[in-house]
Amino acid sequence: MGCVINLGVDLEGVSNVGPKVRRGIERYLIDGAAAGHAVAMNEAPEDRGTLRKNMFQPEVRDSGEVVYGVADVDYALPMEEGTQPFQPPIQPLLEWSERVTGDKGLGFYVALHKIPTEGIDAQPYLEPASEAQRDWYQTHDPSDYIEKELK
Repeated sequence: MGCVINLGVDLEGVSNVGPKVRRGIERYLIDGAAAGHAVAMNEAPEDRGTLRKNMFQPEVRDSGEVVYGVADVDYALPMEEGTQPFQPPIQPLLEWSERVTGDKGLGFYVALHKIPTEGIDAQPYLEPASEAQRDWYQTHDPSDYIEKELK
């Protein structure tokens, strides 16, 4: 499980253009996604670095969609969006507490009180990334990319 950023940017509809124009549009879409990806890498919450290690670079899928995100991290979306209260497994929180504070006390508190009564607080890293990607597309002209390919 993981999270994928998909702003709905894709290469659908660019099939009736030459290969150079298509390549220019693809590079434009990938560069915009790369701007978002950089923000996600910078904003990702960090403990052991698992979210960052499992982030994949922008890619064009077979469907023509340009996406990036986090692969194989079950807690990627809960970290992004937060959660409602639930009873978490205690062992990972005890291990986290030892890494962060040197003892298990904080882990017991988080596992037995904080998460069961308050849930997990959202720590957005993907939403700021998608905002940065949108901003990038608004400030860059795809025709510049196409012109470079046509030269």
